[in-house]
Amino acid sequence: MEVGVRHSTKLDIEGVRQQSASEALRAESEPKESYKKLGEPDVNRNGLDAATDKTRVRSEMPRENGTGAKDGEEERMLNGGGGDAGAGGEPTEKDKLAQKEVEVKFIPSQNGDVHVQMELESQQAFTGMTKEELMKYANDPFWVRLRWLLFVLFWALWGAMLLGSFYIIYDAPKCAAPVPLSWWQEGPLVELDADRYAEQLPDVVRYGAKGVIYQLPADETYLVQTAEVEGKLKQLVSTFGPKDVKVVVDITPNFVTKDDELFAEALKQPGSAAHAAFVWREQGQTPPNWLSIAEECSAWKNASNGQYVLSQFGPDRFDLQFGEPAARDKLKQTLRALLELGVRGVRLANAKHLLINADGGNEAPMNLEQADKSLTHTDYGFWTHKETTYREGLGELFRELTGLVHAQSAGDAFLSVTEDILLPEVFAVNGTLPVDAPLYGNIEFDLRDGSGPDVAKKLRHDIENAYGTIGGYGTLGGVGKPWLQLRYDRASLVHVPASEYTVFHFLLPGVPVFPLDVLTKGNVSHESVEALEKFRATPSFQHGLFSVHNDANASTIAYTRLKSGNPGYFVVLNLAQGDQPTTADFSGIYGIGSELTVVLTSQNYAVPNVGVKTKVPVEAVPLSPRSALVATYVPTK
Repeated sequence: MEVGVRHSTKLDIEGVRQQSASEALRAESEPKESYKKLGEPDVNRNGLDAATDKTRVRSEMPRENGTGAKDGEEERMLNGGGGDAGAGGEPTEKDKLAQKEVEVKFIPSQNGDVHVQMELESQQAFTGMTKEELMKYANDPFWVRLRWLLFVLFWALWGAMLLGSFYIIYDAPKCAAPVPLSWWQEGPLVELDADRYAEQLPDVVRYGAKGVIYQLPADETYLVQTAEVEGKLKQLVSTFGPKDVKVVVDITPNFVTKDDELFAEALKQPGSAAHAAFVWREQGQTPPNWLSIAEECSAWKNASNGQYVLSQFGPDRFDLQFGEPAARDKLKQTLRALLELGVRGVRLANAKHLLINADGGNEAPMNLEQADKSLTHTDYGFWTHKETTYREGLGELFRELTGLVHAQSAGDAFLSVTEDILLPEVFAVNGTLPVDAPLYGNIEFDLRDGSGPDVAKKLRHDIENAYGTIGGYGTLGGVGKPWLQLRYDRASLVHVPASEYTVFHFLLPGVPVFPLDVLTKGNVSHESVEALEKFRATPSFQHGLFSVHNDANASTIAYTRLKSGNPGYFVVLNLAQGDQPTTADFSGIYGIGSELTVVLTSQNYAVPNVGVKTKVPVEAVPLSPRSALVATYVPTK
């Protein structure tokens, strides 16, 4: 007989399945009965000889289907020698088995013994409900309603999330598109020679100027509406307009001449609004010690009405007081006339003098630390001029005038100044600087005096100071920051040649302003200016970040322009003089790549084997004396 064969049978006694639950629990609390090993007498009771006929015994063991065994013959359930029924009405083993399905397993061993294992169905692994059992509940009203409720909730939540995502997309703050630069911000602006501007037209076009600046004679500021001046301005606009070059006019609004209608009315009507537009002192009173700007004498002149009238800008020129409506209206009338003639930019001269303390007293001398020791009380620079310059209210005045220019031109024209404003806080109003292109900082002065061991460090400091100060203000339109004028002329080129000056200046944040002869007489090529204007049109220049740096030895000056997702621009100027090239280490600049690709060099750049498209290491940028270089780089961060 094959050893190790495992027989099992499953007893399912159906007769007594209706027994109460209490009896089942009590039955489980009773001591468990066990099967004992069958002895030889028990085996012989069935006519078997254990010693001689083991094979027959095994062959007659019960089958899984329950056949081939008589009830109680092959095995007897023993409980201390007990019989078939429990004492005192206790449930029998049969009763217990009837309560639950029990699986009985017979496991024979090699020595002829049989091991019996019994396992309750409750101890078996849970197999779940069958399909037939589940289908009994398919049409149950409770489960039908529950399924519909969950179905509706699922799609309602899904739809709510979808609508919520649409709302988030719609209501989320939009990333504002970069505002394109105005035509005058793109630059450059070229100052014309008033006597031969028609001859300059070809060079203006070749150098790619976006606008030209015409300086109107000071005495003609309030004569714009006369036939002579109007015809001159129309001719100017018609000359450059067809070439898509805008016209900017410099005017001097501070005074009127003796023949002006407003001044004539003021003389005739002492108590009129016209009279209030000028600054007067009564005859017989000693006027304040205010000095003339144009003459070495008092700024007060005797008028025909027997009063003293303020005249700071020369003979027969009488100062307007722009704190008065009549003076402001006169200037506004001139601005409107210029814009109607096609002028698209106006720069005001002597902006700091526009407001005057009409009742002011004597001026105080400069303090000893600021005073020029060579000056005396007869010199204009000896006095502080607090009564006639940088008066409170300049910001409000410029906001009114600039707003007029913007509104009259639909935002296409600008209003600016011709001199350094020096004190931007005086021109500011509520955190904005209503001067479209202020002139501010010492950049031009540093480059003009570009010599000495610390010139690169000083230049870096002054550049950072200029942009840090102006960058602290907003614009009148509320978009971006004020755009600096970067003015220079031939007098600025004492130490830095025209080509190097132009390369360095063109990519600073601002608009380059210069006379045309800076380029023509400085031998600055059209190709280099064209390349610089191409760089100015890139996102890195128009909307990128700006930072200034010195090399590791602080002997050269450089700056970077970078907008995320675009190549960075690196501009370097070597101010050192000499004959031998040098190398500058700029590896300390945060985020700069290890290599620079040269895209433009100045006229003095003469390093062998270095030209356009050459790659140079950032830790050893080769430079000639008094030369400039423009390169691109891939930012690392």
